Amino acid sequence: MKIALIAPSPVPFTIGGAEKLWWGMLEHINQHTGHEAELIKIPSPERNFGELIRSYEAFSQMDLSHFDRVISTKYPAWMVDHPEHYCYLQHKLRGLYDTYHFCGQPEKLEPKKYPAAYQPLIRLLLQPPQRQQLPELFAQLKVLEQHANHDRFCAFPGPLTRAVVHHLDAIAQRPGAIRHYGAISYNVANRRDYFPDGTEVQVVHHPSDLKDIHGGKYTHIFTVSRLDGPKRLDLLIQAFRQLPDDIELRIAGSGPEEKKLKALAEGDPRIRFLGRITDREIIDQYADALFVPFMPYDEDFGLITIEAMSAGKAVLTTTDAGGVNEFVENGVSGFSVAPDVESLKAAMAKLLADPAATKQMGEQARDKVAHISWEATLAPLLAPEPETPPSVVTPEKKGRKKVVVTSTFPAWPPQGGGQSRLYNMYAQLSQTMDVALVCTGTEQRHMRLLPDLTEHVIPESFTQKVHAKKLQHGRKVPLGDIAAIDGILKNSAYMTVLEDQVRDADLVIASHPYLYQAIRAVWKGPIAYDAHNVEADMKAAVLDGQKNPEPLLQKVRDTEAACIHESEWLVACSQDDLNRFAALYGNIQCPTAVAGNGVDLSLTRYYRVDERRINRTRLGLHPDQEALLFMGSWHGPNLDAAKLILHLAQERPQHQFWLLGSLCGHPDFQKLPNNVIPLGMLPEAEKQIVMAAASAALNPMMSGSGTNLKMLDYAAWGLDIISTPFGNRGIGFTNESEVSLADTARFAHTLDALFALTDDQRDQRTQAARHKVECSFDWQACAEPMVNLASDTLA
Repeated sequence: MKIALIAPSPVPFTIGGAEKLWWGMLEHINQHTGHEAELIKIPSPERNFGELIRSYEAFSQMDLSHFDRVISTKYPAWMVDHPEHYCYLQHKLRGLYDTYHFCGQPEKLEPKKYPAAYQPLIRLLLQPPQRQQLPELFAQLKVLEQHANHDRFCAFPGPLTRAVVHHLDAIAQRPGAIRHYGAISYNVANRRDYFPDGTEVQVVHHPSDLKDIHGGKYTHIFTVSRLDGPKRLDLLIQAFRQLPDDIELRIAGSGPEEKKLKALAEGDPRIRFLGRITDREIIDQYADALFVPFMPYDEDFGLITIEAMSAGKAVLTTTDAGGVNEFVENGVSGFSVAPDVESLKAAMAKLLADPAATKQMGEQARDKVAHISWEATLAPLLAPEPETPPSVVTPEKKGRKKVVVTSTFPAWPPQGGGQSRLYNMYAQLSQTMDVALVCTGTEQRHMRLLPDLTEHVIPESFTQKVHAKKLQHGRKVPLGDIAAIDGILKNSAYMTVLEDQVRDADLVIASHPYLYQAIRAVWKGPIAYDAHNVEADMKAAVLDGQKNPEPLLQKVRDTEAACIHESEWLVACSQDDLNRFAALYGNIQCPTAVAGNGVDLSLTRYYRVDERRINRTRLGLHPDQEALLFMGSWHGPNLDAAKLILHLAQERPQHQFWLLGSLCGHPDFQKLPNNVIPLGMLPEAEKQIVMAAASAALNPMMSGSGTNLKMLDYAAWGLDIISTPFGNRGIGFTNESEVSLADTARFAHTLDALFALTDDQRDQRTQAARHKVECSFDWQACAEPMVNLASDTLA
């Protein structure tokens, strides 16, 4: 897509959290996705009401129809009209919204208090917000600028100016004008009048644009922010001055309160004002800080918090700091105390008295923000692409059996192993039955993927997210699917769609067991289970070392067991998985079959070794530069395998190692050796370029369940494969004649042996592996056992 990121340029210009968000979004879209984005800004002074309104008008008149999508985050940029307008809200004009009460003016607009000249404007403001009102509204405001008592009646802030801006924002953000409502924090999402009533707001925390944030020594206290009143640095300075400790407090930034704050700190040589410093200097200051104090009043988000925690630093804040408290857990990742000098002094004394405990808090803080990434931030803003798939849902044909399938992730677009299975298995089933996928996801949509395959995607509800957040508390690994076991019942929108879809269904299939309770809440008919993995074993590995894992594991086991024992039939990815189910849950009474993972051979082309060298030269590489590929999602077994590849990269610095997939967004893969290239998530066309150019593929998998779909992808493209025997489970490639199998300790030696083979020897191996995929792992062949079971059940 061509994307316009639209934003105001502050006058006078300053750099704050908003600018850092836009820069980070812009870079990630252009450098790490298949989309193209441009940041479009208009100078937007707001020193008086007239300037503010002219900025609103300027944005309302912009024609951005040459872009496929626009993304706004802040007033007045969201006045742009576009059919694909996505809003990821930072804040509204706070002085006319959540901090308006400080000005002492009445909220309610009383028309009788205004002269006749103002009545047409007031009547317009009392109407429901509509875009066609804009020309008249702006014209009325221009006329009133000449009114003798304009400054009195249009006090800024004041009830009339507040009503005008609220009305303009309501026009811009009315349902139908915005395709997606998002917010940078729960604090923002919950503010009064920030979003239209009844809209679902998706909260996604975003990272900093600072690169290579890291920890270091613990030599000083550091904070950075604009030096103005709401940041309350005066409280920090007063509290610090009462402490006897021999440690520096370093304050970076500039602003209108600078002179006042320096006067407050005068005479204490431990307090250093660094002024405006570069990003590199900020990173270095974070690295060597013992902790970072940040105590603004009702902050929207608090990017400084994310930066400090990413560096492994405890954060000191106050209970009224707003979004900051979505990350600071009192006594765990820092302290959140009352906003007064004595409380801050006591908290700092604790942090200074026990540096070891403070460092441990910093480690907890780093874990607290480890999940935040640009990939996750932009996912709801970039998907789905409106042009694919091409059609929306239309009524199903009559006279065919209907199957409903539940999943905690959508099938479209089929990226990654789970999505590929979900899409391709049910694409095959849809050739004989009508299939409706009912999934949770980031963005609501209802689309027809194939003539008889529809997909309904419903985002998590706010209460479901709260439930998941409570379950996640104190645990470092993502638990979204486990949280869905009970949490899905808190998502009324999902339950409504599921109930509607099963009303005329003949069979419901649980793809993964996690939505079993949702199925049984609305459907008493026959169910079946499509097992991607042995979930009890998968979650035991994921939760190893986490806080109090047993209740969660028992819930997974109970859910998986119920799903199996109530099913009309069960399919798994391998015979090993079926055997494991029997060992865990006793004798399985229903029919079972292996319906393994496959590959869409129509999307792949076999490349010889010499063709791959040519393709690498087209990427600017020397033809003899070996490039080794590993694909994987942000999933425990994949992350463990990728860490082994980092060690291999250090042993073989002459080779390049390419990482492909969402694992690249994990915190452990942000600082990589020079010969490791993180490619991230790629569109299909770019993924094909990578598959055609890589020298070989690595698969050092040591844990997991099901079959390794990436092995089939590698073989279909003609890539040499080096895998652990475990990574070859359920596939059965032959060692030496089709692939190379080795323990991870021998990967480097096996790699050298592979590259010592002649081109003809390597091509002979890869052709044999491709032939095995063609014979045994085409999706039609893989899906056939499941299609037969479904047909027998509904005969």
